[in-house]
Amino acid sequence: MAARGGRRRRRGAFNEDDVADLFHGKRDIKSSEVGVSYDRVASEGPAGSCELLSPRGHRVRARLHQLDVRFAGAGDKWADEFLSARMTPLGGGLLGMVSDTRAWLAVPEGCVGRSSDDDGPLVLDMEAGWTTYDDVVDTGERARLARAVVKLVNDYMAERGCESPVADPTARLAAPARFTDEKRNAICGVEGLGLPGRDRKSRYDRPLVTAGTAAPVRTCDRDVLFGHPRLRLMTVEDPRLAVLYKGLSYDGGRPVTAAGDGRAQVRGRGFLRDDMGLFQASCQTGDVTFLVRAADGRRAADIRRLLPQYVALEADRLGCGPLRLSLPPA
Repeated sequence: MAARGGRRRRRGAFNEDDVADLFHGKRDIKSSEVGVSYDRVASEGPAGSCELLSPRGHRVRARLHQLDVRFAGAGDKWADEFLSARMTPLGGGLLGMVSDTRAWLAVPEGCVGRSSDDDGPLVLDMEAGWTTYDDVVDTGERARLARAVVKLVNDYMAERGCESPVADPTARLAAPARFTDEKRNAICGVEGLGLPGRDRKSRYDRPLVTAGTAAPVRTCDRDVLFGHPRLRLMTVEDPRLAVLYKGLSYDGGRPVTAAGDGRAQVRGRGFLRDDMGLFQASCQTGDVTFLVRAADGRRAADIRRLLPQYVALEADRLGCGPLRLSLPPA
């Protein structure tokens, strides 16, 4: 994110044409930047940020940082925003996602080295305004953010002498997620997952599920109001992101275990609270996190009913099953 030379004047990694692409051809854009630095005392890895501001009020922020696992992702604003169901995977083996207001991409490990099992990946993320859960994602804006986040990551790698830059991902992006109607016994599109008494119809109750294949997460946001889902079901399939919840699996609510586990075999661990149920399992590809979370504690019965069903069905889908949970007494 540091400035480099070139024929055209640059704002950090961007030249004027790059900035104009983000701001629909406008070039009267102000910029500010905090260069990349290292916190060697806290061992938090490199960090930096930059901001572009249009006189018309449009603002784009970019940040380089190592994902913070200390808050376990559950109450973390980053996970709420950047793993939402509106995000589409970048594909091509990249660990990253994009929408029309958010984008993020992990710096390839071939450049920066592999993080330890207890550290989050080094990511560069971008935000470009308030996210609304409309039924339509602006694919033009999504493409602009996808190109921009890739350019920033390539610039960071070039500064460190890394080869093999990331290619433009826009041509392979899947169609955006859309709100859909669902069957009573297939909540969030998961066949066999259901709740009794779900006959009420509401535009807010329709689910939005991550689109595309090979996504690092499968998120289902439902009953969305003012940009926040009242109920989220999420499977974090990529172990590099599942680490966000590793600490929480040790110090959450009442313990949840896999049926049949004992000293000789532990296939995972988790917990159950009034507002959340979580289980992190050890699968063939690494840790996978299964999460059912409500906006408050008023859906405790739904969470208790959904968690074991959801984990069993999703584990079967991923080849981690059979996985049946033992819940604490009600």
